Amino acid sequence: MTLEQDTKSAVEALAQATRSRHGLPGLALGIVGEEGLLWSGGFGVVCLDGTDCPDENTVVRIASVTKTFTTTAILQLRDEGLLGLDDPLHQHIPEFGQAVERGGTVEEVTLRRLLTHRAGLVTESPVRGWGSLDFPSREEVLEALPRTEVVIPSDSAWKYSNLGFGLLGEVVSRLGRCSYDDYIRANILEPLDLESTSLDLTESMQQRAFCGYNLPAFQDRPETAPYAHLNGIAAAGQLHSTVADLARWVAFQFRGDGGARQGSQVLDGRTLNEMHRPQYVEPDWSAGQCLGWRATRVGNRVYHNHGGGIHGFSTQVWFDLASRTGAIVLMNMWPPPGGQNLAQDVLELLLGEAAPEPPEPPGFEAAPEELERFLGHYCAAPGIHVHIEFRDGQLCLTGPTGRPYSLHAPAQLEPTADADKWLVRGGRAAGERAAFEFDQNGEVAGYALGGFLFRRTRERASE
Repeated sequence: MTLEQDTKSAVEALAQATRSRHGLPGLALGIVGEEGLLWSGGFGVVCLDGTDCPDENTVVRIASVTKTFTTTAILQLRDEGLLGLDDPLHQHIPEFGQAVERGGTVEEVTLRRLLTHRAGLVTESPVRGWGSLDFPSREEVLEALPRTEVVIPSDSAWKYSNLGFGLLGEVVSRLGRCSYDDYIRANILEPLDLESTSLDLTESMQQRAFCGYNLPAFQDRPETAPYAHLNGIAAAGQLHSTVADLARWVAFQFRGDGGARQGSQVLDGRTLNEMHRPQYVEPDWSAGQCLGWRATRVGNRVYHNHGGGIHGFSTQVWFDLASRTGAIVLMNMWPPPGGQNLAQDVLELLLGEAAPEPPEPPGFEAAPEELERFLGHYCAAPGIHVHIEFRDGQLCLTGPTGRPYSLHAPAQLEPTADADKWLVRGGRAAGERAAFEFDQNGEVAGYALGGFLFRRTRERASE
């Protein structure tokens, strides 16, 4: 595949418009073909106090895109006969046998279900959440397993779990007989020549690193994002990388030709094809969950993809296996106020597919008096907004207009025996409880969910 100048100009215009419209400090973009990086561009600045423009070698934290590397490691170990994808997790981490069976069973938490977010495991470890900026160590994660909950039955719903991938990293370490970091480097990064991909920043990478920013609630001036190492759940999102290295990673995805694992072919070709095959399909056939990757249907095409978000950085990796075309977008802001679909938009521009228009949002309904106190706009650091609304006879978490990143929304809230705790149905936090806090006057002050503390900012979502 080659890019004509008109196509390059159209991609540049799309990227620049996205950056300007949403006030993004900077972004780096790459287009990938079968042989690797076809084109790259940088827009905005690396740091707000400088003038350097990002490029294909600018380093960012790729956050949850790390999960695709962890998945590859698990599949390597499976091919070596050291595990089976349908093994229960406790077979390889016996400590997990003590986990709390609140909505599902420990026995049904298998490696395959963890790889596909279908195990019913809580999103995060019960030891400190995202608000603390001090993620639990490996030892703390393991020590907390007797307090860790399986909150919904396996296979009942897609339920994202960073903790699940952190524990998959522990499986890699135990069966690989080395640290997760050492295993990934020796068996994936070095064979693929990913010299600028690492759990920790090398001196060379630090010199080329994006400055990461958060956008404080109700402000338009970004602030420098804190850096928090993921420690005990590193396998869920700790990697750093560049457009150039991720282009090699995407080009590797195009090599499912059945060839044996050797050299830079870090997976057997049949295994690579298996990795891309949907294990679960949504009821409306709009998307499916593969091993590590998500598959999204747009028109007549199916795009494999994974995103990532962590303090200061957002990542999008999308590719089309049929045409062997991919797009990579790296931004130095999280959560970004927009542009989360830029990689998809680039592929649609290149391949001529357009997504259907989203449906119009429903109107507001009157809520019972006892539920009105929960309605409103809530915000968690570093700028994650959500509404609690009354829809179709129940409380719901929804994404505010103009705030495309809402984390746990859309989802429904169901009452429990404890009036202060509401059960989440659907989405990232399915099966977990939103624990509400009240001020001295009995008014709702906020709620805790999935490691984040959401503070109420307005009385009504419609204001």
